Amino acid sequence: MTSTAGGHGPTASAEGPAPVDPDPAPEGAEFAPEFDEWLDRLGALFEAVRFTCTHRLVDPSLAEQVGVQVVAGMVARPAVFRYFGLPFSGRIAKLAEGLIAVADAGELVSVCGWPELRDRVGGLPAEHRAAFVVTCLRGGDVEELAAVLSCDGAAAEYRHEAMLADLGELVRPGLAPARVERG
Repeated sequence: MTSTAGGHGPTASAEGPAPVDPDPAPEGAEFAPEFDEWLDRLGALFEAVRFTCTHRLVDPSLAEQVGVQVVAGMVARPAVFRYFGLPFSGRIAKLAEGLIAVADAGELVSVCGWPELRDRVGGLPAEHRAAFVVTCLRGGDVEELAAVLSCDGAAAEYRHEAMLADLGELVRPGLAPARVERG
């Protein structure tokens, strides 16, 4: 084994390949910055909905509940995050208007608060973040996900479906019962 110029670690030589990094980055680590940026945007979405609903509902606690339920409804169908403009705004409006009507009728079901929902969504396991970023944020398909994950299409489809199922479980405490129109 020889060392690199300046003696800063082993390199491949006639004796064999360089050793494997004993502490490789965890799976999905390269997607962490994009995922974290999305979480920040999710927080901004919550704040915008809460602020707007405070003016419509007057009661800040109702406005917070509507904000949480709108965000949870968006995350429950995460493909919407690949869009900008009207499709994205339309989904927000559809969710919010239905929930505002329910709140006005005094029938809004209380769900978890924003800090809990954010922590739960932020807790999406690292192994699901690649599938989330590639398919939900970038709009990639299963073939693109397979290329990123270095696996076949069936494995990529399985990973995508597992991510969607896990994400659905993570947002469940922020969703109202099914009788409330969520879009």
